[in-house]
Amino acid sequence: MKEEFDFYIKNSGEINKQFGGKHIAIVGHKVVASGDSAAEVLKTAKKKYPDKKPVLTYVPEKDTLVLVFNARI
Repeated sequence: MKEEFDFYIKNSGEINKQFGGKHIAIVGHKVVASGDSAAEVLKTAKKKYPDKKPVLTYVPEKDTLVLVFNARI
């Protein structure tokens, strides 16, 4: 998951331009599926990479700030 998160952060400008307003699935260092619904994207990603756990996210149409924190409850 960290690999995919790092990829998204490092490439957020290009990802936002290409996939703004879409759901995407990331495996490793690439976007492997995109679409209008998370279910559709997950299905496509799992079909392409059945042995992987894709990371899903929605790409906003405008820039956004992502804050990450590590909380222990």
